[in-house]
Amino acid sequence: MPGGSMSEPQPLEVYLNDHLAGAAGACEITRNAVEKYATSSHRAFLKEFQGEVEADRALLDEMIHAVGGTPNPVKQAGAWLMEKVSRLKLSPGGAGSEEMSALLTIETLCIGVEGKICLWSAMKEIAGEIGELAAYDFDELLAKANSQRQGLEKERLVAAKAALMPTVGAPR
Repeated sequence: MPGGSMSEPQPLEVYLNDHLAGAAGACEITRNAVEKYATSSHRAFLKEFQGEVEADRALLDEMIHAVGGTPNPVKQAGAWLMEKVSRLKLSPGGAGSEEMSALLTIETLCIGVEGKICLWSAMKEIAGEIGELAAYDFDELLAKANSQRQGLEKERLVAAKAALMPTVGAPR
């Protein structure tokens, strides 16, 4: 890794590991959502999104190794644990209904993709200074993340309408 000792992780390694942990959490949330919404209109989108998020996680893992770092198992375990805890809040019981659960799950994924957009734009900013990053097309990664965010937004609005509109005859 450029400019540092082997024993203490450098800021780039820490940053990439934080995003790798977020990606691991997003993979778990998405995997759970694909199972949970097996009969939902959201399933097809989420299944495709799952493959993209898993590919992004693998790319981040590769990128950490490319800059001379190593994935941090403690951060990975923390992300895994946070996803398990989030299942309570994002479950139909915790959210109040399956529709609200879908809305909150999709909004959680939206936040994650916003973080990914921040990651790729930061990497694009420094790629010219760090030779190990030159192999990555950050414009393409940003375009893909923006496309994911747009797809999530469409799903989010469908979920919002289903979750937030009063049902016929319900008290207002």
